[in-house]
Amino acid sequence: MASSQNLPIEYDVVVVGSEPEGIIAAIAAAENGAKTLLITQDSLVGGLYVMGQMNSLDLRQDPFNYQQGLFEKWWYRVGNSHSFDIALAEMAFTQMLAEAKVLVRTTAPELSPYMEDNVVKGVRVAASEQTASGVIFAKQIIDASSEMDFAAAAGAKYSIGFTEIGLNERMVDSLVFQIDNINWGELKRGIKRRGKSYASVDDWVAWGHFDKYPANYQSVEEGIRLRGLNLGRQRDGSVLVNALLIYGIDPFDQASVDDGYARAEREAPRIVDYLKREIPGFRNASYGGVADKLYIRESRHLYAVCKLTIDDVINNYVNQYHIAAGGYPLDVQTLTPFDSGFVYGKPEMYGVGLCVNVPRSIENLWVVGKSAGYDPLAASSARVVPLGMAIGEAVGLAAANAAKNNLTSHEFISDKQNIFDLRELLSKRGAYIPVISSHGPLGPYRHPYYADYRTMLSRGLAVAGYNNEPYLDQEMKALSYVYLLANVAERFFYDEQFGQILVNEFGALDEQLSPERALQITAFMICELGDCLEPSWSKLIENSYAPNSFPPEHNLTRGEMYALAARIARKFAK
Repeated sequence: MASSQNLPIEYDVVVVGSEPEGIIAAIAAAENGAKTLLITQDSLVGGLYVMGQMNSLDLRQDPFNYQQGLFEKWWYRVGNSHSFDIALAEMAFTQMLAEAKVLVRTTAPELSPYMEDNVVKGVRVAASEQTASGVIFAKQIIDASSEMDFAAAAGAKYSIGFTEIGLNERMVDSLVFQIDNINWGELKRGIKRRGKSYASVDDWVAWGHFDKYPANYQSVEEGIRLRGLNLGRQRDGSVLVNALLIYGIDPFDQASVDDGYARAEREAPRIVDYLKREIPGFRNASYGGVADKLYIRESRHLYAVCKLTIDDVINNYVNQYHIAAGGYPLDVQTLTPFDSGFVYGKPEMYGVGLCVNVPRSIENLWVVGKSAGYDPLAASSARVVPLGMAIGEAVGLAAANAAKNNLTSHEFISDKQNIFDLRELLSKRGAYIPVISSHGPLGPYRHPYYADYRTMLSRGLAVAGYNNEPYLDQEMKALSYVYLLANVAERFFYDEQFGQILVNEFGALDEQLSPERALQITAFMICELGDCLEPSWSKLIENSYAPNSFPPEHNLTRGEMYALAARIARKFAK
């Protein structure tokens, strides 16, 4: 690691932060001929994988490994498994940075952007006991901080969590903790006896609901919950656990983050004692400590030059300008203490464009990692680190080329030839470039109410699970329609109070959604929204609140319920 005394102050590319995606970007930039610095306030490089000790990999390997290139080179150094040893991961990152001749500075003081108008010219390093304040200049800067703090300080615009789709929530945070003295052989045998509905296991990872035993844990600390276990084994036999959920944290308030960390740290030993009672192989388990940093699962979503949307993911959309391929499930972790998370679907393959990494109005700044330009639903798939590392490789190469040719970030991404050349370079380096294919959209796209289902899905109000089946022909309860419309008011109209009016009027219903009841509820809702019509199907059809085929001769199905809700949503959406 570089000392502050001999650190040059001018570079082609500077990477701020040391999340895995940024490390790969720095390596790619240096390998592409750029004089590159990676500077971080952390004591070790590796971010979530090292400081956060998140050692389970979210990979897409079916029908092949989508993330190749530099990610794959790092992955083989750490064992080519679904889990890895933390010390080995940090060593592999450090070695690859050194081999690429990236200058690295850790434990830096506070870092902030140095700007002229809307152009980021460098990184201002605050004064500390070791160094005077100063500016490190660069032609291109890549924000690889966990929460895009550097880009936010530069004025890049963003949304937070699910606010973009009318929900003031974000995915829950976690603290990884360590368990020692697990008998992994006994764990494997116990899981295999119980079958895949209990859990899945190999030599290095185990994951599953474990017959809901973890989820039934009652915490002592406020705002703590345990979910199904993700267990990642290390070389010394210790096991890192990703399952401890922490609610109520403000990720931008250090006191709140510290409080959440402290609550989770106090709870972790109690969780180990609880798991010892029932989980196979845990009889002699002992608590081994917690990670240095929280896993802040979601915070900012960059307003980038372009956006990866839920429609892109659901449509398996790939074009000739995409530089990486995603395919991880649309897996939204729990948003509140009262839900268990949501799986919106499992894409085949979608492409990601370089423009998701460039803020709209800031020049010479790139953002890599989970905070890139994804809408919150698309982010539930695209946030995974292996995909972020693949994108990071493309960003590093692009930043180096922009620096070499004296192009701004916006000039670089707006020239199609630059993108074509970048795709060719990535391919030569061993990265996987998605090709345009005939993958159709996910789910029953020939169903007559598929478009209405997609309207609900666009705001997170319809799910299809891992099998991409939304069950549009399933008969529904009247109360389900009431709550759906209440959520439509919140997600499409940004009105958190309207739903209570509906619930007050119809919340006691305990019946199937008959055509008569659907008419009553629909007419009531649109009247409350200011369009009072005669409560008849002919009037609703005439005013585009119902399909021409209505009313059905049976209790309404989910698809038919979506058809009514989607028309109201489209009519009054803000």
